[in-house]
Amino acid sequence: MNKKRPSALWLLFYGRRRRGFPWLIAGVFVSVVVLALTFAVPGGPDAWRSLAPLLIGLLIAAALIGAVIASLRPRRRP
Repeated sequence: MNKKRPSALWLLFYGRRRRGFPWLIAGVFVSVVVLALTFAVPGGPDAWRSLAPLLIGLLIAAALIGAVIASLRPRRRP
């Protein structure tokens, strides 16, 4: 008996029902649109070449700080 497996798209929506607005995915879409629009502006790509290392460094630092805080903070018991 071959049991039909769920598709990859189904797995995106499996699990606990979420409440509220998906701010993270909305922020990703907005940031992609803003980045695309800055490359349409004259001088935009040159500005990004100077800002990209700074932004990438800030993102790495924020991820490391978040990981340290998450490891030090005790988990809530249900």
